[in-house]
Amino acid sequence: MAEAPNGDVEFRNAIMDVFLKYPEAQRRYALASLELENEMDIDFETQVGYSRIDGNKIITEFRDRDTSVKARICLKWNFDYSRCLHWRQAEM
Repeated sequence: MAEAPNGDVEFRNAIMDVFLKYPEAQRRYALASLELENEMDIDFETQVGYSRIDGNKIITEFRDRDTSVKARICLKWNFDYSRCLHWRQAEM
C-alpha cells in the first residue's frame, strides 16, 4: 500500500493495520473509494445508491434519499456509521 493512488498513504496503512489486527474481517469488508460517485457529482446528503445483482453484473442507481424501498440492506456506511451511502435491495 506504499503507492496509494490518491496519496492517502498514511490513512491506507492505518486501515491495513486494522485488517491485520482483525483478519476475519478481511473477507467481509474492503476499503472503497468514492471516486466514481464524486465524478458523477453524487450528493450523499440528498442521494443514496441502490444496487441489485443482474447475472454477473452489479447494477447501481442513485436515487433521492426519500425514495421508498420496502426491503434493503446497507452496504456502505459513512465514516462514523451515521448515514448509509449505498443500499442493496433485498430479495422480495
